[in-house]
Formats: sequence, structure tokens, C-alpha cells
Amino acid sequence: MANFIIKKNKITLVLMMAFAIPSSFATVADDVVKNTKGTVNIESTIKKVEDKKKKKAAFNPMQAQIISFEESTLPSFVKASENSKIKLTEQRYINGKQSLVWDWTPGDILSINKKFRYVNPQQAFKAVGRQSSSVFSAWIYNEKASDGELTFKFGGAGGSQFTMKLDFEGWRSPGLAFHRDMQGSPSEIMNGLTITANNTKDGGRLYIDRLMISLDDIRYQWSDDLVSTQITVPEIDYELPKTLPQVNIEERKSLQKIKTTLIDYYIENAVDSDKAVNKIRKTLQQYRLYKNNGVISGVHLLTKKQLDIYQQKHLSKKDQALVSDYIDVRYYTDVMLDVARLWSVTQNPVLKQEMADSYILMSEHLLDQGFKNGSSLVSTHHWGYSSRGWYASLLLMEEPLRETGLLKPIHDALLWYSREFKERGFDMKVGPNSSDMDYYNTLARAHIIMLLLEDNEQEQVALLKKFSGFISGNLSQTPPGYADGFRPDGTAFRHRGNYPGYSFSAFDAAAHVAYILSGTPFELSNASREYLKKVMLAARVYSNPNPGVGTNGRRPFFNISLTKIADAYRWAALAGTDGHNIDNDLARAYLRISGKDDVDSEAIFGQTLSPEDHPQGAYTYNYAAMGVYRHNDKMITMKGWNRYVWSAEIYNNANRYGRYQSHGSVQIQKWGDEDKFGYRQDGWDWNRMPGATTIHLPWKLLDAPRKHTTMLHNKSRFSGATDLDGKYGAFGFILENPNNWPVQIDPSFTAKKSVFSFDDRLILVGSDITNNKKKFSTETTLFQYGLTDLTNSLIVSGKSIDAYPYKATLTVGDWLIDGMGNGYLVAKGGTIHVRKQLQESRHNITRKPTFGHVASAWIDHGNAPQNAEYEYMIVLDATPEKMAKLAKELQQDKKPYQVIRKDGTAHIVHDKETGVTGYTAYKFVRTSDKWVRAISTSAVVMIKADDKTLQMSIANPDLNMEKNTHSQIVPVSVTLKGTWELSKLMDNVSLKRKGAKTVVTAACKDGIPIQIQLKRV
Repeated sequence: MANFIIKKNKITLVLMMAFAIPSSFATVADDVVKNTKGTVNIESTIKKVEDKKKKKAAFNPMQAQIISFEESTLPSFVKASENSKIKLTEQRYINGKQSLVWDWTPGDILSINKKFRYVNPQQAFKAVGRQSSSVFSAWIYNEKASDGELTFKFGGAGGSQFTMKLDFEGWRSPGLAFHRDMQGSPSEIMNGLTITANNTKDGGRLYIDRLMISLDDIRYQWSDDLVSTQITVPEIDYELPKTLPQVNIEERKSLQKIKTTLIDYYIENAVDSDKAVNKIRKTLQQYRLYKNNGVISGVHLLTKKQLDIYQQKHLSKKDQALVSDYIDVRYYTDVMLDVARLWSVTQNPVLKQEMADSYILMSEHLLDQGFKNGSSLVSTHHWGYSSRGWYASLLLMEEPLRETGLLKPIHDALLWYSREFKERGFDMKVGPNSSDMDYYNTLARAHIIMLLLEDNEQEQVALLKKFSGFISGNLSQTPPGYADGFRPDGTAFRHRGNYPGYSFSAFDAAAHVAYILSGTPFELSNASREYLKKVMLAARVYSNPNPGVGTNGRRPFFNISLTKIADAYRWAALAGTDGHNIDNDLARAYLRISGKDDVDSEAIFGQTLSPEDHPQGAYTYNYAAMGVYRHNDKMITMKGWNRYVWSAEIYNNANRYGRYQSHGSVQIQKWGDEDKFGYRQDGWDWNRMPGATTIHLPWKLLDAPRKHTTMLHNKSRFSGATDLDGKYGAFGFILENPNNWPVQIDPSFTAKKSVFSFDDRLILVGSDITNNKKKFSTETTLFQYGLTDLTNSLIVSGKSIDAYPYKATLTVGDWLIDGMGNGYLVAKGGTIHVRKQLQESRHNITRKPTFGHVASAWIDHGNAPQNAEYEYMIVLDATPEKMAKLAKELQQDKKPYQVIRKDGTAHIVHDKETGVTGYTAYKFVRTSDKWVRAISTSAVVMIKADDKTLQMSIANPDLNMEKNTHSQIVPVSVTLKGTWELSKLMDNVSLKRKGAKTVVTAACKDGIPIQIQLKRV
């Protein structure tokens, strides 16, 4: 037998050569040293260590500890006081098919003799990946409300405890964080739970089901009328005066008009067909709804956030099977809306009664499940997404609900749950948080419904007037800092960035609200409709009809599209921006987006309008760190990030590999469905976002670096664009990574990138490309797209590539034309790789392999480059003849552009054909080109001049704002050669002449370009 001999804390190991040293040698040694008395048996020590490992591994803090009552007989761990009666029952239940019923008298105690494990906040954070709590929750059904209360106590003296009032009927679910919401102190192991009925003279009957300790987001345990936590969400208070004016005839007619308009909206396209009826009946059968002698049974209902508390992936198989039977309230209430729509349109009295009965039973089940006024059910966060169908169905089913007395309790319940949006809309007070995109997206129409179903006409009118004033003020404001809402450049903030995935739905609802209220005493202000018009017209610039992948947050290739909200443009046009007149700009945009023509226009708008042409030219959106250039039917999205705007919204279950979406990406999209042009995730190499400069990483290192949200920001105040009178554009980007996750995200990775847009050409330059990743190559991607019927062609240096798969290595001077007709000519940078191949990738949510036929090309900067560079030109709508001519000019040093400067201080490019010069100044720069001597600070500048006039645009992408402040002025001074004066006075521009130089100072704000016209003195 081998022995460890311990001498003075040093270990001498005597063993045979054949003895295998365990991998846990260090652990064994440590264990032995701690017990150093003589000789220790190694097998015994290893066994102890392994036992410790197994014990530690056996406990998964993410696995919820659930006590259900599915046993065939009363479990031995449940005891009750002598006067109590306890048994298992199938009459009422939440989890599985039965619960524990307790007939109690005052002072009785129910004991659950189980060990409960507590996880402290630090351990919870480590397990979940964000601030989380160890939370106790349970389901309690009370047959009769009383003035008593239940005291829940864990462990012995000094253990955690809380009280729950019994003033309720139906199911309720208390949920409290041990470390924060309970009295006493939790311990790692808590022996037993007692539930004491006290402070009452009468007894009662309680059904108890699904006792659980689990980890939950620390934000989601809310107080309600029965339990108190540290998170109290106040109720809605409309603050109406006690005395309200009488309702006049116009107001009364307008109330009915608004209600009718909303009803028509919700029943549009509803049909009384066998298919629709059978679908509803089949779904209702799955819900197993049944009412017998006042007892309602059916499938358990809960919201998505209430499901999150279970941490489903970590449940035991038995618990997973039980929880999988639950139904999300979102889908349940959507079915309620289907029932209500069918009830509204059917002419069959028998079917109409069936739908009314079904709807009433569904409503009673919701109330019985605890969705009542005063009941938090732990938390109902993200309520709007869960409940839109419920609000809408309430409007349609007003009549049968009034007849059965259910309208008021349901209205009260919905108002209670709307309190999540108290400061975000429902209190109808304009504030920093009131421009919430989720409010518009999910509950703006619902809010009108709630107001229309208030008790009397006087309240309805008063509230709709307040609502109109609120929406008008809300849509008109620019919220401070990072809050949701519209920005002066036409972007729409959500989650600290321009976010079409949220804003498009918000536009849809806001435009509809404007339309619904138009022509009534509750009409929105003209200023609010103008601001809404501005952001909607901007959206149709940065979408084609899909926005670029770099703007899509955690939903890449999610088919976010203007076509899905085309009606929003119609509604906004009909609402008008000047009294009751049709807004022609919005109307023409609608016609283009929806694919309609001037004949359709007459029927829709009452006048003949032609669809607008595709927007053209350059656009600046520095609240998105983005420039957009449009040429014919193509849209080019140039996307960066900085301290104000995230690079990508990365979740552990969405957009896992989207880190490079905004790494100076340059995506070219033709008008049409992005999928048809190969922008889809099947086979998509997430390392190769078009135009981006990236380190090509394996999936494991490219995956989300943390368990929850990652929204990369850096300290750079730069990254953004300018445009010269909307015709030419310049975009600059500084790549600067944070230090948070050095293994996955290399903090040494830097680059400076610029794009200059002139007519049908883009000039792309990069410098200072540096990192220390010796194992992986650094690349600048020219293009990547899936091969489809529309993108299958590829031309390489004049040769059409029919071979598949295809692989080539090109050098500087070679050229390409991709499947969308874009030409690429690389002047500097290194080896160019081209591929047409079957490509394997990973699904951005599931991590599962995906495969697709893909074309791609990239410049290889090598491993761990130090100050690498590139320079290439993209020709939009290229032809082989045009590309061959440009390649020849490159060889003869007769390029149509000149790179004047390309270093860590500035990129300066002059276009010979247009005479325009673009400057991306990353900091103060002295230069000596034909027009400019110096630029005082980081800025993007463009100039077009001759001997008599000079046209200039100046933008500072530095928004100069903090979390709760508005953008502040950041002056930029451009020192020009020669003596100049303003063609017309400008409030935000000043001039100072210094001999043969002129200093032009622009008061830049909100990242918006300042267009300046000068003339020679």
C-alpha cells in the first residue's frame, strides 16, 4: 500500500512506478496536510475528497426545490395541529393534478418537515449571471376571505419568516426574497417550514400547492395587497378632479367614433368559418376548462416572467413534465381575442352564445387563477407583452361582461397590472421615462380601451383629454440621456440605441393612436405628429425595407421590415400634420412601402399621388453611430459604436455571436426581402459582417461572454457620420474594446476605419489595425451573403465563376463583382480570399449547427497584426468594363480618388470626379490639403469648393450627454486656407479671420451635421 509521509508540512511520496497519480493530487495533498498526524491512508483520503466533490456537484443552485403534492397518499413530511384536517385533493390544483387541502382553526400550524437550501446573493449572481435572489414562492387557494393571516417560518429561532394576509378568494402566489424581504436570517440549510394561521377568530379551508425555492431576478418580487417586499409598485392614479364638466354632443359622438374605430380594427379580417371555429374549439379542449358547482378547473396560467422563476432548463425531469403543462397568459388571452372576434362577427345565434359562454369561462378562470386587482403573483413584469389580447377582447366583449358582472373586476385587474407602466405611460404624465417603446408597442391602444370602459362619460371624456395631452407631449419630447424616445436626428432610442425591433412596433401604435383621435376634440398636437413623421421618414431611409443587421440588436435576420408596419404610414398620413390635411410625404412613402400605385392612392387618400422614389444620397444618424448612403435601389448601412450606443445587444439566448455587427460594418442591401438576397443565418459566419474588421474566432470564444445581457460600450466619444447637403457622406469609426472579458474580447484589438460615399462609389480605408491574438487571423470582410436565385453570380477579374465550390486567393489590383452587382477593387491591405461554398455556422439562439451555401470575400491581415491597413473601393451597380477600367487606372496610379492621409489621427480622402473631400478626424489634426489647415477636435467634415465658394458640413459624433442629461454643444473649429465669409448668417456658426486663414467654428449638438455655405472675401 502506498503511503504519504508528512514531515514539517512537506510531503514525500513513496510509490511504485506503476501507481497512477490522481488528477486531484493537489486537493489530496491539501487534505492530507490539514490532517498531519503520522501516516495517512491515500485511498481513504481520495475517497473523502471524491465524496466532497460528489456532494458539491449534487447541489445545483439553479435547480428549483419544489414540493408538490402528487403522492398517492399523504406524505409523511406533512404534519398539522391536532384540530386541523389535512388531505390530498384533486378538486383544486396548480401543479400536476392535486394539491394539499388544510382545514384550519385559529392558531393551527401546518409543518413541512423538509430541508430547504438557501443561496446567498453572491452565489446567486455567480449562478445566474446577474443580480438575483433566492426566492420562496407558493400557491395558496382561499375559499373565503378573512381578516386572518398566515405566518411562514423557515428553520428554528431567528429563521426567515413573513406573513401573508388572508383577505382574498381564489389562488394567490406570494413570492419573497429571503435575504431582503423576510424577517430573520436565512441559513444555508433550513430545517422545516411551518405555516401558522393566526390573528383571526374563525377558521377556514386553504388549498396549498407547489411550494418552491428558486433563483429569480432580484427586480421581480413585488409587494401586493397580501405580502410586503422591498419592491412596491404604486397603483395608477389618474388624478381627476372630483367635479367634472358635462359631456357635450361632439364629445359624446367622438367617444362612439373612437370606440367603433377600435372595434373595426380588432375585428378586421375576422371570419365566421368552420376553420376558425374548429381551431378555437380544439384549443379550448387543450385548456381543459370546466366549472362544476362553482369550482373552476383548468390548465395553470402564468406569464413568461412568472415562468422564469422555475429556471426550467435546470428542473428535474419530473418537475419539467409538470411545468411543461402550463400555458402562457399571452397565448391564452390571444385565444380570448379570437373568441371575441368570432363572437363579434358571427350571425349564428347558437355559435354566438357558445363563444360568449367560452369567453366568460376563460375570464372566470383567469380571475380564479389569481389575475385580480391587488394580486402580484410574485411579479407581472413585461406585462404588456402578456396581455395585449386581454385588453382588446375586453372591448369587444363589453356587452356579455356587463351582463355577467365581470366587466368591473376585470377592468380593475387590468388597471392594477398596468401599474408597471405607471411612469412609463399609464399615469399620463410626461417625464424622462414616459416615452417608453414598450408602452406604445404593447399598451397604447389598450390604454384607450381602459379609458373608454371607465364608469361614466364624464370620466371617459376627461381621461381622453388627458390622454391626448400626454401622448402629444410625449411624442413631442426628446427625453434626456439614454431614455427611450425619439431623437432629433430621426432615430428612436430603446435599450440605449436606435432599435427598429422595438421602435417599428411603437411607430405602428403611435400612428394608429394619432389616426384614431384625429378629427375629434382629443386630436394630438401638430408638433407631436411632426416629430412622429420625422422618425418614421427616417426609418424608411435606414430600411430597405429591412434595416441593416447592425441595427437589429438581438434579432439578426429576424425579418424586421417596414412592410410589416406599412399601415402606420397610412394612418400617420391620414392623421395629417397640418390640421386635417393628408400628409403627402407620408402618403407617398406608404404607397412605395406597400407596393401600391396612384390608382390605389385615390381610393385610400382621396387624391392622386404617386409612390415616392427610393430615398437617395447620404444621411447621418449619430444617435445610432451610423451613416446611411442610398444609391438607386441600394442602401448602404455604415455602423459603429461608442460610449453612447452599443455595438450589439447580446443575450445568452439571442444573438450569441453578434459581437461584430457594428465593428465598422458596411452592409449593402437591395430593395426587397433580406432573405431573398442571402442575408440569413443559415451558414452565416458571424465573424464576417460585411465591411467589419474582426478577429476570426471559434464559436466558443465568439459566444456571449456572460450569462445575461452584453451591450458593449467603450470610452470613445467618436464613431459616426456626416453628410454634405444630403448628397455625399463620410463615416468614421474607432474600434476600442473594453477590458471586461479579455479571454473572449481582446482589449488590445484596435482599428480606425472610414467610409467616404461619392455618387456610385464608396472609398473604404482602415489603419492602426492591431491586436495580440496570435492564434487567430484578423480580417476585413468585403462581402458575405447566402447564395440565392438573385445572388448566385460572381465575377472575379472578368471571369464569371460557375464552379461550385469555389476557392481563390487574390492580390491587390484584382477585382470582384458580387451577386448583387457591387464591384470591389482592393488597392492596399494584403491577401484577398474568395469563397463560394457550403458553410457551417451556429444558430444565434440555440447554438445548433446551421448550414448554407454562401459567397464571401475578405482581406487577410494575418495573425496579431500591428498597425495593419487597407484601402479599397466599392462600385455600386458595377459592370466588368467599369471594373477593368478602374483596375487599369489603379496600376497607372490614376485612381478616381486620392487618399491624402490615413493614420491614427485622421483619414482624408479627396474624390476627383466630384471635387469633394472627406475628413474623419479622430482628434485634433493639422493638415495641409488644398482647403483645410486644422480641425480642432474629433469630427467628421466634408468640403466641396472652388475659388469663389466653399460648401462644408461639420458633425461631431460626440453626443456629449450623460445618462440623465440632454446632448450639449461640442464646438468644432475648422481652420480654412484663405479668407472666407458666411453666405448667410447662422446662429450656430461663427467666423474668425487670422491673416490668410479663416477659422469656422460650428456649435455641434445631437451629432447633427451643420451645413455651411461660404464665399471668398
